[in-house]
Amino acid sequence: MKHVIITFLLLVCAGTYGVQAQELHFGDTIKAYNRARIITNIHGMQFLGAFGAANAAAGGIGYFTAKQDEWKYFHEMNAAWGIVNTGIAIYGLSRASMQAKEKLNYKTAYNNYKRDKRIFLINIGLDAAYVAAGAGLVQYANTDKSNPARFRGFGKSIVMQGVSLLIFDNIMYRAHLKYNSRWAQILDEMSFTGNGIGFNYTIQPRKLTRPTELDFQGR
Repeated sequence: MKHVIITFLLLVCAGTYGVQAQELHFGDTIKAYNRARIITNIHGMQFLGAFGAANAAAGGIGYFTAKQDEWKYFHEMNAAWGIVNTGIAIYGLSRASMQAKEKLNYKTAYNNYKRDKRIFLINIGLDAAYVAAGAGLVQYANTDKSNPARFRGFGKSIVMQGVSLLIFDNIMYRAHLKYNSRWAQILDEMSFTGNGIGFNYTIQPRKLTRPTELDFQGR
């Protein structure tokens, strides 16, 4: 697990370095920030897909080779989570690919950025609930008399998967969050309306002076 997380961090850092180089090319525009968001999501979904596939494969092998029922259930649940995570990753990659081909729209780009942050933030809460539910199953196995091995195996698997996803979603959320101030800086000069985009300018009021006789000459 430690090596997997380190590999993911290196991928995110590598992607961020490439994005920064592109941002200089695009002149720190919304186009660059939209590209950064998509690249971050692609790297994240690639990791999630690889992690899911590894869980599915290892879970399948473990299920057929485990000698104890508890570990059979443990690997069975890992395989199920791996299949689900792989499916989510495939959908995420497909969505990112489609967004990369879309004609850039400033309002849509910003809304997608906010939506991605919200999704990963919600996932963080769900991950914490998974960990709690898994721990609850392990505890319940201590009192269950019918099949304690199943609850203990499932519970341990859910705790492990929940912790892994909790780390993943936190990394993804923070990767997006670091662009928050940059979006705010650009959008501070822009206003979105239903009819399009307007720019806000602050006009300093002119100082009023008392009229003199010269002001009325020639009128």
